[in-house]
Amino acid sequence: MLRHIIFDCDGVLWQGTNDGYFLCYHRAAIEAGIEIDCAIARERILQSWGQSARIEVEGMIPEHPDRVDEVVANYRRLVRSDLFLETASLVPGVRECFEELGRDHRLSVVTGMNGDNLGRLLDRFGLRGHLRHAISTSDTDDPDKQKPTGYHLRRLLQVEGLDPQEVLCVGDAASDILMAQSQSVPIVIVLTGHLTEAEALARGVTDILPSVADLPAWIQKL
Repeated sequence: MLRHIIFDCDGVLWQGTNDGYFLCYHRAAIEAGIEIDCAIARERILQSWGQSARIEVEGMIPEHPDRVDEVVANYRRLVRSDLFLETASLVPGVRECFEELGRDHRLSVVTGMNGDNLGRLLDRFGLRGHLRHAISTSDTDDPDKQKPTGYHLRRLLQVEGLDPQEVLCVGDAASDILMAQSQSVPIVIVLTGHLTEAEALARGVTDILPSVADLPAWIQKL
């Protein structure tokens, strides 16, 4: 029996913020005096997507290890500013999805977004009251506690006393798949974020939906 549904945020509940992250990373490097093409920065960041800001910056500027601290500091300032927050727009149908699913299931989010921005956007979009847990995975640089390791998902299962088969993860990226697979939790991928249908299939995902708005009808068919 499905008891708890766990959502990623960027590319699942809201859109635009994925591009906002890349914008802030690129601006952070430019402010540190590092000339890097925006497309190259994006490609490099995606290689460690879902990890901490430090790990993503290290991957973005491998030629400048001595500038990592400065770029990380710039990024953390920029990603808490309107430069980032104004990129977010709610995916159509999310509120209705939460209203319907919240009648019979507990809902939570586990996201790589920093905790400050997570709280601001949940409040802006009126979603906080629907959630049992709102967990940011970005508050530590510990490699064993990054989102793809499943650390935060495992803790949530323990706190709620849940069997993996009583839970469903909903995501849009490879890091979401790795997180779910690490704890043997089923996952649905939506196509409003990073992955295409072909990419999701190649990673072993068979349950793929156009949008989170399609989730209630999909669950009713289970």
